[in-house]
Amino acid sequence: MNIENSRSFDASDLHCKNKRLNSLRQFFISRKFMILTALIGAMFIFFQAEVLGAVFFVLLMSLLLVVCDDILTTTLPFLLLCVSVLQCYNSFNTFIKFVFLAPIPVGALIFHFVFYRRKFVTGRSLWGILAVAVAVTLGGIGSIAARDYFSGSSLYYVAALGFGMAGAYMLIKSQIRVDRDYDIREKFIDIMYIMGLFACFQMLEIYLERISPYFITLKGIKVNTECVSIAKILRFAFLMEHDGIIAYYLQPGNNVSTFIMMALPFPMYRALCGGKGKNKLHLLSILLMALCVFISKSRGGWLMGTLALVVCCVFAIFYEKKIAWKCVFATVPIAAVVAVIWYIIDHGIENLFKSFIDEGLVSSNESRLRLLFRSFNDFKDNPIFGQGIGSVSNADIYAGKKGTMTWYHMMIPQIYGSMGTVGILAYGYQLFGRIKLAISKRSLYVTTLALSYSGLFFMSQVNPGEFCPIPYGLIAVILFIMIEAEPDFLKKKPRKAET
Repeated sequence: MNIENSRSFDASDLHCKNKRLNSLRQFFISRKFMILTALIGAMFIFFQAEVLGAVFFVLLMSLLLVVCDDILTTTLPFLLLCVSVLQCYNSFNTFIKFVFLAPIPVGALIFHFVFYRRKFVTGRSLWGILAVAVAVTLGGIGSIAARDYFSGSSLYYVAALGFGMAGAYMLIKSQIRVDRDYDIREKFIDIMYIMGLFACFQMLEIYLERISPYFITLKGIKVNTECVSIAKILRFAFLMEHDGIIAYYLQPGNNVSTFIMMALPFPMYRALCGGKGKNKLHLLSILLMALCVFISKSRGGWLMGTLALVVCCVFAIFYEKKIAWKCVFATVPIAAVVAVIWYIIDHGIENLFKSFIDEGLVSSNESRLRLLFRSFNDFKDNPIFGQGIGSVSNADIYAGKKGTMTWYHMMIPQIYGSMGTVGILAYGYQLFGRIKLAISKRSLYVTTLALSYSGLFFMSQVNPGEFCPIPYGLIAVILFIMIEAEPDFLKKKPRKAET
């Protein structure tokens, strides 16, 4: 074989390999692959093999990081992983046994960001992240003990919430490209939508776990009418019962509700947007998500989920063009206002907040209330830098689980209690910058992303929320990276419909 033929063969062979690789990459970002991944994750949950499922998702993400130059391919597996392990509460000792697998995802991450490296770029939301990084790092100066600040868990949260999050922003921002051969917006909507449905499945499966013993006997599937009935199932699901098939408290309820609230605006987008994707049947997904938040028995989900749904419907009224559908969306906020007014008239406005405590929504001896009162003293004792993220001074009220922090379980008290005035200024600056960014890029798509963040923000007022760097803090960063990728409102070219 002569040299020219050899070179021709090599070039043809390389072309074939590149074509196969591109086809594989296209499959990994396709809706079919996303649905397949979610179905596999659902099987792990159904068979109560969440730990094995976590290993599967970690290995899958490692594969995608090596094969694909598109970081977006790993987003859905990452979210599904986070949702699938929500029932593995207080399982530090379980997962630490798999630390020997850590070199695989760590190596894949290093390979991806080295081999597929792109020029670092910055956006407007970075400055808020840096401001928060300074506040988190300096938090507790003058009050926190050195052994607490430099403990393993404290260093993790200080780094992950601080400059580590800024580093994550830089890496992900450099990888998010709008010049792909697909619509990056549509793919991200698919990712968040599927994640929301997966979280709904997680919630329904929890009910199935508790109901199944009453249906399944040694002779097969049979309903034991003495133990279970439709009426009992509905009562246990929708009322605050202390016994029965569903206990008073569902441990993963708060976190499942948080993921669903972040996903809630995306079926709304599908129902409102123009083009081929527009279909009002997507509103059924909103009903499913609202139902799953309700049966989660998460009090934060009930309160903040209702608020998130009302806000989504208010924005839907503005974007919907047909009067009939405007009226449909208007029923939700109107019903919420009527319910509050009716309650005030019936009980009196002076009893509105008191009844939340007396009637069981919040216990008068609950740790959150005690931590709220404690946070004022924490700020007073060190008004500049607070007590620090790693402080254990409130462990007498809430000690936290292994590997976690002594949270206030409320975002605003966490800010001024842990970081003082510096934290207030930093987080205020970040929130103002995020709002300003969303307004400057405003469109139905950007509004959808902003509403997704608002669901997380609302839930963070009654849970650790964004102070959990993985996944919630990172998700918030990704949402605003996606917003940054959009053109400014004043620079947008008019188009017939958003697709």
